[in-house]
Amino acid sequence: MTFFPQGATAQTGEDFFRKEGFLVDGMVPLVTNSTTIGAFDDSDGTALTITDSVAKSAAGAAASWAGWDLAEKTKLLAIAYVHPSTSNYVGVGFNVSTLPATTLVDSYEATFDGAGGHSELAKYVSGGLTALQTDATIYQNDVVTTAVWGIALYVEADIQKVFIKSAGQWIQVLADTDADHSSFQSVYLRHYGESARFITPIMVWGS
Repeated sequence: MTFFPQGATAQTGEDFFRKEGFLVDGMVPLVTNSTTIGAFDDSDGTALTITDSVAKSAAGAAASWAGWDLAEKTKLLAIAYVHPSTSNYVGVGFNVSTLPATTLVDSYEATFDGAGGHSELAKYVSGGLTALQTDATIYQNDVVTTAVWGIALYVEADIQKVFIKSAGQWIQVLADTDADHSSFQSVYLRHYGESARFITPIMVWGS
């Protein structure tokens, strides 16, 4: 069998993010769930059960997350593949501290908000959620027949950017210049239960 190196990075988006200048020298892999998903450091709400390359939530509906703690970083890129099933929203985020005991406190997150009918870039400050940017012209809907899409979040100082992948192409869909958070110690998968799925590759780079 012939092995094509570019194919190994196409799913993760590494080629795209390097060419676009978001994945730069000094940023190293922090989470490398390339074919199987590693155990979560913490979670809250409806549980995700890992089976090899998929983490699937139970059917219960609740504001939920599961993720991994990181050494403190100021520049981060996370990518994941998601299928919402009937979950109101799915996505990824970075939390300022290590993962909290219950609800998210201070973070940036990118989600497909099927219930709201948009893609969303949002922040938590002291536990309060604020939408920074939304786009109702492109998002992954919360229906069982929807396709698997990729979602990515980049943060650096006062820069936040959201990317999605559908039909083989990564594209930027949202951006903001919020300055409330500048360093992060954890990454999380965001969902509302209801059989949401997170699928490899799930990758995080940072510096």
